[in-house]
Amino acid sequence: MVNILHQHYGLANAQLIAGDEDPRLAGAIREGQAFIHGHFSANALDQAKDYFKASLLRQAGDRVISRFVHIAHSKEERLKKEYQNYQGFEDFLKSTYADNWQTRMLAGVWHQGRVNEETYIKAVDRLYELDWVASSAQMPIAALDLSQKLGFRSFYHPQLNKRASQAMWLDIDAKYRADIETLNRFDAQLVREAEALFLRRKSVSLMDSIILKAKQLGSRG
Repeated sequence: MVNILHQHYGLANAQLIAGDEDPRLAGAIREGQAFIHGHFSANALDQAKDYFKASLLRQAGDRVISRFVHIAHSKEERLKKEYQNYQGFEDFLKSTYADNWQTRMLAGVWHQGRVNEETYIKAVDRLYELDWVASSAQMPIAALDLSQKLGFRSFYHPQLNKRASQAMWLDIDAKYRADIETLNRFDAQLVREAEALFLRRKSVSLMDSIILKAKQLGSRG
């Protein structure tokens, strides 16, 4: 999704933000940076009132596993340092990053305590404040819908990122999937809410979906 948006705004007009504590966030908003993206909480919505606000959520189990695999292979110093703090995946599961992180982000609570029903309700309220929301499971039709809403004439859907280690991902998935999904029940509910909200709000028609699917099949041939 970021690659698609880069095509239209250009890298020079985009700013990647690593979190609420990233000092560049306030500056990018103040300066009117055309495209601001990254992993920051819904608290930023209060600062960016004039922006079109969009979020793409991910299936809870996949998100937890992928983050661990990502930091395990990252060359970024802050992520390497974080990975070194864990004794293994079971230790990572005890962290807030593995505990309904998407609910935490939307509710704006980050690393504060355990997620509960009150936190979840706050997250859903913020979800509805977004101008556009979908889940990664709804790609690429979600990408087409967002492109149309932003007034893009066309878009190229690039190849998705490849995992750093397929073997590690599959091993964790086989051993811990049930534990992850039990822990992340609020995130799972939030993703379902986001998917339903996307279907109610989407502008693309069934015919658009059929044409897009046909183009994909044709490109594979």
